[in-house]
Amino acid sequence: MLELIKKVDNECGTPFYFVYPERFVNNLQSFRKAFTDIYPNFILSYSFKTNYTSVLLQKAKEISCFAETVSSMEYNLAVQKGFATDKIIFNGPIKSFEDIKTALINKSIVQLDSEYEITHVLKLQKENPGQEIKIGLRINMEVGSGSIALQGGLRQSRFGFTTSMLEKVIPLLKEANIKIISLHGHTSSSDRIVDNYRHIANRLMEIRAKFDLNDIRYINVGGGFFGAAPEGIDVSKKPKYTDYAKGICETLLADKWFSERKPYIVIEPGASVVSNVFELVTKIHQHKNIQGQDFVFADASYFQVRPFLTKMNLPFTEYSDNPEQPEIITDVVGATCMEVDKIAEGVSLKHYSHGDYLLFRAVGAYRQNLSPLFIIPWSPVVEVTSSGHINILKNRQDASDLLNMLEK
Repeated sequence: MLELIKKVDNECGTPFYFVYPERFVNNLQSFRKAFTDIYPNFILSYSFKTNYTSVLLQKAKEISCFAETVSSMEYNLAVQKGFATDKIIFNGPIKSFEDIKTALINKSIVQLDSEYEITHVLKLQKENPGQEIKIGLRINMEVGSGSIALQGGLRQSRFGFTTSMLEKVIPLLKEANIKIISLHGHTSSSDRIVDNYRHIANRLMEIRAKFDLNDIRYINVGGGFFGAAPEGIDVSKKPKYTDYAKGICETLLADKWFSERKPYIVIEPGASVVSNVFELVTKIHQHKNIQGQDFVFADASYFQVRPFLTKMNLPFTEYSDNPEQPEIITDVVGATCMEVDKIAEGVSLKHYSHGDYLLFRAVGAYRQNLSPLFIIPWSPVVEVTSSGHINILKNRQDASDLLNMLEK
């Protein structure tokens, strides 16, 4: 691996990402198989927001995944990448009238999130009285009872329609002959346990029954799963793809209407299929001991490794041509001018000379998308094939790239 790292460093410089597309495909196919082994009417829709790397979007399309998008930018990205428009799911809390009009005309699955979107759809129906309009609804889980531990310790989710909201808007939709074909229940939890998805599935079926929604074709339980993890992260006590599939399918199949009508089960995984697909290589430039505290300076930033400043350090490996040095317990700090830029905290290092390398795993989810236009450029992405060959998929951003983005 050291020789491969040095080769890419000579061509691209550091930091850079290794990407393993075959892992991504394997993760998607494994998740799909976990469900289809139990229930064949199943749709796997890749969460675009998790990672926009072009080769991943292409691989997802090639194996017939849907595209899960949450903005007009992502929707248009899916279209431009060649996803059939009827295989695009349009979620998200903010959609303009034109966004909704375009997606519905394209026969995409549009999940409405708020009452203003209902107003947009009713307006569209009035403007096109002869056109059949089909929509989905995102359902608020009303989790105040503690049934789901929301991410960030939040008490309520802000997304979707509560029961009382549905009592107002569903009659309006039915009166306008607008078909409700999808119920969506994505809720980001802190523990990601299977019982959360049982709760989501039960809630969606309760809403279906309460409002007599017999045109439903899609029961969408969202994403937020645990999944494939790289070496160094212990997931032995975490749910597996098969655990989620069993819990969700058993819950839904226990419902008589679902069992008879057999709508599609839809999931929207992101981190659970892409986390282990990327590795970040960063180069060490300096070691300082300041009043008894060690700092090792690397040329990446915390945005690329710990963008949410979580306490957990990601697994990493040291690579060096130099002999081991006396072990230190140190913070690995990044290339920005912020004191909080800590790539890893309180870790043991035996290689911390200028030119040594650190390879961080589990950086596939959100890191690239959340890396800002701030001080250091976006890093190259280098594909590693199953035969060990490399292919530079994206070059390092330079000042010209930045100006092209900032200027009209």
